[in-house]
Amino acid sequence: MRNSDIARKLRERAAELARGGDNLYRVRAYRQAALAILGLENEVQSLVSTNGPEALERVPGIGKSLSETIAQFALN
Repeated sequence: MRNSDIARKLRERAAELARGGDNLYRVRAYRQAALAILGLENEVQSLVSTNGPEALERVPGIGKSLSETIAQFALN
């Protein structure tokens, strides 16, 4: 899955959370993660395959929980 596809899924998930009345900070975190993914030079799928989801935690704006979510998107 390409970075643009992962970013789209993150934005969709943020919209679902917002509609459901979820925590504003969580919604914002998904949106910011989408922007961070779009800004990466390398494909997330390659990064995760080589270094695991932990590699995504080095990307500003992506923490442990989001790194696992993004890794699932990338590998499915």
